[in-house]
Amino acid sequence: MVDLYLYLLIVICLGLLGWGLIRPERVYQYPFFMGGIFVSFILPQAIALINKPGPVSQEALERVFLMSCLCAAMCWFGYQLPPSRNLIKKLDLAIDTKKLFQGGIVFVLIGYVSYFLIMRQPEAARENTQWTGIITIYAFFSTLIYPGLTILLSSTLRHPTISKLILTAFAAALPLHTIILYGRREPTATFILTIGLSLYFIRKLVPPRWLVISFVVIALFAIPLTGTYRAIAKTGDWSQLQEIQPLETLENFVKNQEILELKNAALLMDAAVRTNQYGYGIEYWNSLIFRFVPAQLVGANFKKLLQIELANYDLETLYRYKMTTGITITGIGDAFTQFDYMGCLFFFCLAWFFKTLWFSANYKNSITSQIFYVSLFSPSMLSVTHGTVGFIPDFVFNLIFLSLVIIYASRKPMYKGLNVSVDNMLEKQIKY
Repeated sequence: MVDLYLYLLIVICLGLLGWGLIRPERVYQYPFFMGGIFVSFILPQAIALINKPGPVSQEALERVFLMSCLCAAMCWFGYQLPPSRNLIKKLDLAIDTKKLFQGGIVFVLIGYVSYFLIMRQPEAARENTQWTGIITIYAFFSTLIYPGLTILLSSTLRHPTISKLILTAFAAALPLHTIILYGRREPTATFILTIGLSLYFIRKLVPPRWLVISFVVIALFAIPLTGTYRAIAKTGDWSQLQEIQPLETLENFVKNQEILELKNAALLMDAAVRTNQYGYGIEYWNSLIFRFVPAQLVGANFKKLLQIELANYDLETLYRYKMTTGITITGIGDAFTQFDYMGCLFFFCLAWFFKTLWFSANYKNSITSQIFYVSLFSPSMLSVTHGTVGFIPDFVFNLIFLSLVIIYASRKPMYKGLNVSVDNMLEKQIKY
């Protein structure tokens, strides 16, 4: 059954990619993008897990592969629901673009100041993969650089001026610095998507199919090379880049890699079944408390009091396996440990949500929806690679700060005077 589920996963992923390539604008829609993430991140790990299962039993392999198939399939099934009329109406606001641009500048400045404060911390604190203390607050606000860049870039594309170009370049400099010097996957994906989606929403520019396929293939080869690139970037000896062999690295990854996020997922899922202990959504609540309640202000004890104790799967006792610090359990793993196979419905709901945003951003040309769509697309990627519980805090973060700027920049709803009503447009719903 393991091979059958693997082949089924490949078919589903190729189906998602094929669905997107049929029509060029679909490459920026949720199903195609999720297909790319599953192909470049999950599939190589699935093959590697078959080759080096370690303590993962045959039953656990079947379970994690079946869950992977369900999660990938839900990315398409959820997209078949009609978008929400009420949400589209609420997002259809008239925006003062000058005020919005001012808000973007504020976000960028906060991002730079936060990054400067992070860099002033001792190197030992910055190098630690598990940040604690005041640096977590700086990191919290530093991510405002990305919605700030989105706002500035969108405004520049609409009405380009020299001053806007300079400010947008200034906003882009910090993410580029992070990408080049630290080789971070999330900032890289966020930066590329911010540019691509902004070009599409504002100028309706769609990348050619060959370029889109190239990006998927590059991601497939680049992800196993991340550790190597970071090591080179840390030493500063860029000449070592010439020695990198992507094909050989990928082949070695799928044949010999033992430290795998999907292995963590398989064992945690198996532990949940064996102990009959599930989170039932508790982890989503705890992630919100962890992200938005600063222990530096309210105290660690009070923060701990707000969190609900979770089931502790002792993998060392059950499997003689210890998870490596710094690697994730994937959205496949944490969705299952929360709701068993029903956890795949997270991706079903997320697909419907992104379809609504897409309809509003693309066909209603809502600036509000465009900003939210770009800002939330990267967290949607992390819901597969890192975990579903991280999407909720990211959503709340963007909802809070972007709403503040949008309230400041908004004038009045536009939908009441439209020649074509939302309901009429939905009656002529585009077939995806």
